[in-house]
Amino acid sequence: MTNIRIAFQTSCLLLATGLFVLVQAQQMGMTRLSADNSFKLAGNWKNAQRVLMHPQKANFLKIEAGNGILVGTAGANAQTTLGPEDLMVELEFMLSPSGQANVLLPGGYAILLNDSWQNSKMDATASGSIGGVAPLQNAQKAPGLWQKLRLQLRQARENKPAQLEQMLLNGVLVQENIVLKTPTNAAADNSLQLVAQAGTVAFRNVEYQLLKEAKPLSLTGLSYQLYKDWSEKTEQLTPDKRIKQDTTSVLTQEWGIGMRNYSVVYEGKMNAQEQGLYIFELAYIGHMTFEIDGKTLVTAQWNEFSQKPVVQTVALSKGEHRFRLHYHCTPWRRPALGIFVAMPGIRPYALHALSSLPEPEPIPSMTVVPHGRTEMVRSFVQLTNEKGKRTHALSIGSPLGWHYTLDLNRASLLQFWKGQFADVTEMWYERGEPQLLKPLGLTIPTKGQTDLAPLVDTAAPWPDSVAEITYKGYRLDPAGNPAVMYRYQETELTDALAANANGLTRTVSVNNALTMPFYVRLAAASSIVQVEKGLYEINNQSYFVQIDPKAKPILRTSNGQQELLMPLLKEVRYSLIW
Repeated sequence: MTNIRIAFQTSCLLLATGLFVLVQAQQMGMTRLSADNSFKLAGNWKNAQRVLMHPQKANFLKIEAGNGILVGTAGANAQTTLGPEDLMVELEFMLSPSGQANVLLPGGYAILLNDSWQNSKMDATASGSIGGVAPLQNAQKAPGLWQKLRLQLRQARENKPAQLEQMLLNGVLVQENIVLKTPTNAAADNSLQLVAQAGTVAFRNVEYQLLKEAKPLSLTGLSYQLYKDWSEKTEQLTPDKRIKQDTTSVLTQEWGIGMRNYSVVYEGKMNAQEQGLYIFELAYIGHMTFEIDGKTLVTAQWNEFSQKPVVQTVALSKGEHRFRLHYHCTPWRRPALGIFVAMPGIRPYALHALSSLPEPEPIPSMTVVPHGRTEMVRSFVQLTNEKGKRTHALSIGSPLGWHYTLDLNRASLLQFWKGQFADVTEMWYERGEPQLLKPLGLTIPTKGQTDLAPLVDTAAPWPDSVAEITYKGYRLDPAGNPAVMYRYQETELTDALAANANGLTRTVSVNNALTMPFYVRLAAASSIVQVEKGLYEINNQSYFVQIDPKAKPILRTSNGQQELLMPLLKEVRYSLIW
């Protein structure tokens, strides 16, 4: 029986703080600090263009001379001064085995970066801890891999303490809304410091954005029309269904209180105090059409704001801009309408009346938890770079915390991840749409093509799929790990992945000789570099592939990407480390 955990959640906090908008603004308004001249350096720092570390060997270090990366050892400190405003920071870091560093934010708040890759328990020694508060889960990668830290800090003001509003480690939320105590030895300046504590550490791509409290856009000249009508399309609203029209000073859906279904159409002006990019977050339940200066940004789009706010970015000149908004409330959901706006460097704020966007109804969060045994879930899966769903996906969760998804149609490893296993809310809540399983931890996606293929020669392009490879089921080992079986011509292929202390080990085998050269593709990426015999870093040090040092893989470039292949004679075995 599958272990299911059900909790209730809402997204009112995200909407109230406008974090969706802020992420959009961040991507357009970050300032990059030069590793060469933006920091005051103390201690043992070196500048590098490239650095290689090993996941198991603490003293393994290869540095390619150049600029862009700071590489330091214990006691090294890199410091730069920022402004007093609220702050967003994004940076990449790498640690050696047992490596440790601190990122000191303005005010002296220390974020711990630690080689807690294999920690089974989350405590204040885990990477992502701040002020003694442990991270929500272990999102730390293996030593020798580049990792990304992104955070948003609200500075202390008046009688309010500082607050870490959000922190993501390798794309995983690890801290949220943490009230910070001012350290007793905090510096009085507004410095950002990178401090090496142990082992070897490296930093690159350090970016920041200062956040101001301002309101550069306002609404004026508002008028509205209220319709008792089922239609979500503005052009289908008819005068005989109009029950009220008037001017107003507020934007709200509440004109229709007491009605089961209705439409409100707003027209008015947006006054932009400065030219630039404006980011709108539309949070609503029902349908919406949104136009600015006659350009339609959203057309009768259905949405449930508790899950999927709609974000649109618009370049506006200074001055007035006409807008029209049509909100259509449906009878089976509580009405809600909100618009947040932000600019790069400016915090999001609401254009709507507070009461127009009530706290959303809680929805269950359904997760599968592999307690003491391996869990398997059949589902649809959708990769971020694909429009269509993968309909024959099997996801396997291990109690050791290493998980993966197979596409059984293509004999493909679609993704692998560590941490918590799977969110299945969209599969089982209400009608189960869109029936997608979502990984809950640090996820590495693949190219999504088949991993097994015959090639006429080693220069032949790798196929997306092989029609002759057909899925024939699976069998379980004593630990509950599945070995998936495929058929190619008269040969049975077995694909088995098992979790271990360091990640996943994959074994592909055949029961008899193949009639033509057959290969297993271990990795395909923009870059594949040999660290040492048997160890390769993949996709600019996103993860490692480890094989027998005596093996003779084929490293080739094909169709604009690099590929690591192994001929399948009887068995191919390799490990994924991340």
